[in-house]
Amino acid sequence: MSSELSINFKSGSREPLARMTVFGEAGITSLTENGRYEYELDSPRFSLKEVPRVITHSRIHHDNERGRIEPGNYVGLLKLELLDKETGVTVSTTHIDIRSTKLGYEDEYRSMLENIADRCADFLLQLESPVEQPLIPDGLTEATLAQRLYFLKSLLGGEDFQQAIQRIVTMPNTQWREEFRTIDVHRSRRLGRYEVRQLASAGRRMEVPAGHPLRDTMETIPKRIEIRDKRDTVDTPENRFVKHTLILFFQTLEDLIARLTAQGDEMYPGLRSEITMLLEDLEETLSHDMFKQVSQPELLPLNSPVLQRKEGYRQVLRAWMLFELAARLSWDGGDDVYEGGKRDVAALYEYWVFFKLLDLVSGLFELKKTPVENLINDKDLVLKLKAGKQLPIEGIYRGAGRPLSVEFSYNRTFGGKKDYPAGGSWSRQMRPDYTLSLWPDGFTQDEAEEQELITHVHFDAKYKVDSLTKLFGGENENLDEEKAAQRAGNYKRGDLLKMHAYRDAIRRSAGAYVLYPGNEKEQMPFRGFHELLPGLGAFPLRPNNPDDGSVALERFLKEVVAHVCNRATQREQQTYHTYRIHKDDPPDAVREAVPERDESGRMAPAKEIFVIHGWHNGDENLAWVLKSGLYNFRTGERRGSLRLHHSVSGASYLLLHGAGEFRSGGTLFKITGEGPRIFSKEDLIKNDYPGNPSQYCYLMFDVEPLDRCDPLAAYDWDLKKIEGIDDRRGSPVPKKGIPLNTFMKGAVPKKER
Repeated sequence: MSSELSINFKSGSREPLARMTVFGEAGITSLTENGRYEYELDSPRFSLKEVPRVITHSRIHHDNERGRIEPGNYVGLLKLELLDKETGVTVSTTHIDIRSTKLGYEDEYRSMLENIADRCADFLLQLESPVEQPLIPDGLTEATLAQRLYFLKSLLGGEDFQQAIQRIVTMPNTQWREEFRTIDVHRSRRLGRYEVRQLASAGRRMEVPAGHPLRDTMETIPKRIEIRDKRDTVDTPENRFVKHTLILFFQTLEDLIARLTAQGDEMYPGLRSEITMLLEDLEETLSHDMFKQVSQPELLPLNSPVLQRKEGYRQVLRAWMLFELAARLSWDGGDDVYEGGKRDVAALYEYWVFFKLLDLVSGLFELKKTPVENLINDKDLVLKLKAGKQLPIEGIYRGAGRPLSVEFSYNRTFGGKKDYPAGGSWSRQMRPDYTLSLWPDGFTQDEAEEQELITHVHFDAKYKVDSLTKLFGGENENLDEEKAAQRAGNYKRGDLLKMHAYRDAIRRSAGAYVLYPGNEKEQMPFRGFHELLPGLGAFPLRPNNPDDGSVALERFLKEVVAHVCNRATQREQQTYHTYRIHKDDPPDAVREAVPERDESGRMAPAKEIFVIHGWHNGDENLAWVLKSGLYNFRTGERRGSLRLHHSVSGASYLLLHGAGEFRSGGTLFKITGEGPRIFSKEDLIKNDYPGNPSQYCYLMFDVEPLDRCDPLAAYDWDLKKIEGIDDRRGSPVPKKGIPLNTFMKGAVPKKER
């Protein structure tokens, strides 16, 4: 069932110009974010000003104008302007209240604004700004007034601020002040040097009576003298600041009331009532006897220890910072967030999450530079949070035995089409909201990228969803239905695929996680293998919640750091071999059939299977190898001796050839056992070795003929085509094992011989 919300546009004389009717869900009292509403004006003379992607006109001709209102992620006050169709001039304005559906409007949404402002105040208090700032009034825009209203409603209505004011009026800061008063000389008591000088020099004198002790020193004294007196006063710079702050709050609320009154008595009655109550409370506070004795300030004593440390005054200083400076603080390029009273709540959530993550990162790592200097331009009070503009904060981690360099980035862009081994995306450019990068201290970031030593973990703030099912879909979803939804432009698992895009496209990314304003108690982790990283997942993070999710997120970040510090992880091994494999050009191609598996399962790739080659002294020697299943290499310094290179000790095949077999033929054996053994001359003789062994020791391999099913049994070998085999003196000198992909260059199918 549909309902309607009627809004009157009035002229300066309060006479209605037109009525707009908004059709929406039942029981509508205000509009909600991401809703879709139809509107119609009851007068053909006027039209509603279009707002791109928010207010659009119907292209179908009607007697009266119709259109659609789609607030999207904007919340707050949406400004509506009534235009005269003939002149195009704005003849009236009003506002619609757009409310958040995912966050509680009166608690969580306001808390998010409060937290952002509170962090801004923290940064401003840390800036090395001048000790005193002149009181220069600044122009208040509609957006600034709207920001300040939310700050004031939370500040003045808060128990902390009320207690702070009560503490100040009951135990105010005081100081001794010197005062000058003119009194009758007969009323003078203890006289100091200043008063004694007046007895001798002041005018309007009278005679000293006979017999008075002073008669011996002077004949006359003044009738009245000026005395100096010291008394305790509350008219101190700190109390002047407090009074100025309260008056500033009072005047701002009066401005807001005036603006609301100009829009009509029926507009926002609840808001007007709240502001009126705040004004009454402030007026009662300012009427206290203490503030009647306090004058107006000329300078703000921001360096005062009383303001910065004393209970009560400290809270008022913070409130002023929240209200005055933080409200003037702007986001670089963030006009769309606060324009016209409306707020992009998704952008605000993104900023709020940034500050949450910054707190966690600051608690875990030693930041090399104060974040304030990177975040705020203290000359213009501009917060450098801007979509598409990287904001890196660097630090270091010294725990767990492996010092790490750290970089926490906001809106870091990873460039696309980057050739290996450069960092960035190998497809199109990517821009996660937040990126935590970790790499061993002692390497530059570029070196760590090239050597696969850096680890990127990405986070994206997703305000639009509030549950894991909306983020990643269910476990048993119908994929046919999902494909149909995808074609309709409603793809439920789009965020999951985006995390996969970050994880898979951005080189050296070990994880990508969604942060969303949900109420779930548990996060959802997906692990690529057995360990924490690589992984995907989501963490609920919700404002104004005692358990807002930051504890679980902090625990996860600590686990990430511990994982990266662990040199024995499978991921560490994987990144090492990734670097080792890809640092060189691709290996030679293998077109021939090669073995795929052995008794343990899948065999290593051709580049990691090695073949060693040796010489046999005729048929008798070859027959002994076949019978005994042994082959011996020389040791020592003589020609033909072998070094125990890993490609030798880990070789899988042995090629033997004798005289006349260098260009064709030879016998290929499979090496068995768990590596070569050392045999003495006597060991060879015991095994019926033909001939007289000349060496003291030999390197002995266990071998067996190839199985007839082995693909390599179908080839003979032309050693002339194999790199790494030396045919000097007609006998090869073994040095290292030859990778199978190189060895296969000499393969000649037996049927071709």
